[in-house]
Amino acid sequence: MTEIDWSNCPIVERNPLKMGGVPTLRAWRLSADSIVENYDYGVSAEEIADMFTVVVADVEALLAYAERASDKADARSVRD
Repeated sequence: MTEIDWSNCPIVERNPLKMGGVPTLRAWRLSADSIVENYDYGVSAEEIADMFTVVVADVEALLAYAERASDKADARSVRD
């Protein structure tokens, strides 16, 4: 799995007092990476939202950001 830079994602926050500074879905105690990992294992955005009791639009937005970030990281590694 590609390491995702969440620093420019508007719905992800990193707060040292919340889950030890792990990037989380804003306003939730849910790691951004756990959403991506569940999706990578075949869980749909709707199922993830249901499992974690979060808004499906937030899950979809986070997944879209992660895909764009991964594509950029892949393009950089090809050029390196």
